[in-house]
Amino acid sequence: MMTLTSSTVQQTHADVINQQFNKSQSHYVNLKQRLRTVLNNETYLQSVLEDSIEDFKERNPQFTKWKDLNLCLAQKTTLDKIAIDTTLQRLLAFYWAMQILDSFWEIQVEPIRVYEDPACPGKYVCWDGQHTAIVMFIIASMVLGEDIRNCEVPIVIYPSSQKDEMRRVFMAANGDGKRPLDAIDKYQQMVFGVRTDGSTIPNWVVAEQKQQWLESAKMFATNLKFNDTDMPGAYARMNELMDTKNYEPVITKHFTKYFTAVCRSSRPVQPKESWMLYDYFKLCENDPNIEVTDSYIRSVAKALKVVAHGDFDSADLWSRAMSSYQNYYRNSVRNGFDLLGIRYPERPLGLTFLIAQIAKAGVETPYYKETYYEVLKTDLF
Repeated sequence: MMTLTSSTVQQTHADVINQQFNKSQSHYVNLKQRLRTVLNNETYLQSVLEDSIEDFKERNPQFTKWKDLNLCLAQKTTLDKIAIDTTLQRLLAFYWAMQILDSFWEIQVEPIRVYEDPACPGKYVCWDGQHTAIVMFIIASMVLGEDIRNCEVPIVIYPSSQKDEMRRVFMAANGDGKRPLDAIDKYQQMVFGVRTDGSTIPNWVVAEQKQQWLESAKMFATNLKFNDTDMPGAYARMNELMDTKNYEPVITKHFTKYFTAVCRSSRPVQPKESWMLYDYFKLCENDPNIEVTDSYIRSVAKALKVVAHGDFDSADLWSRAMSSYQNYYRNSVRNGFDLLGIRYPERPLGLTFLIAQIAKAGVETPYYKETYYEVLKTDLF
């Protein structure tokens, strides 16, 4: 009989992505390494970069050597001395860097914010401005073909090495010319802040706890810009994951357990699936007659598997809900005539049908005061 060992269990894409957070100390890379991790032998991205470089040369014939660039005056260092702390900066957004390169204008180049760290001697660690630094590296080494050890860039050196403070400033800085942080960027910064900096900011600690639940379920938070939203376990909808006002943290735990039970995290989370189940488990938490145990969560998942023949498809459920409500509206509101004036309020209509579908399997369901209409059993899956 064969037994599975840690070496025979296949590592999932979620495991690979989540490993970035398994750093209790800062991790430093140079500009070339940072760019290379994004390109990662992707021939399409490489071709995009090459096209942008050629376009840059055509638009800027006045730049034949690095010293032709008139950058702002500040303290300065050479490009080879810039290091990126991968735990303090968001993931490099390749297309944003290409946009900067495609619309390059010297006057818009701001000094790179750096600090000095004894753990990275001889380097200036970038904590804000990595995309500027990467574009400067591309221009110097790939456009002009110069030795980056001779190419100076403006920097501002900050005296504090308190990275939790820098992280908070970085998350708040969305000035002109900067790419605003997406929800995924903020989420990742919070997780890094707890695991790397030891931050105890309450909502950051909550985000890190949610990350633990995602990891346990072979899931990972992501965004379209990372080109992996179609991978197994991908969770690209941050609306519910980051919402601490409407959803208690435990709702995320329930959702990850449900997702494991319904599909073994073998597919991405569907957008409607996220809010439907978050709202459902929120109702359960508010209903004193329901205890959300692992067994209960499995029963909910099992009840929903009939929707997609062994899995759950929220789009199919929503489509059936609209069809069901049309029949109700036509017969009960329009006396069998037409659908004039019909509306489809997504949340109350979707939850009404979802609850009815779960109840059909004999599962105890929570009270829902906004029940939109009485669903006929014949309309259910």
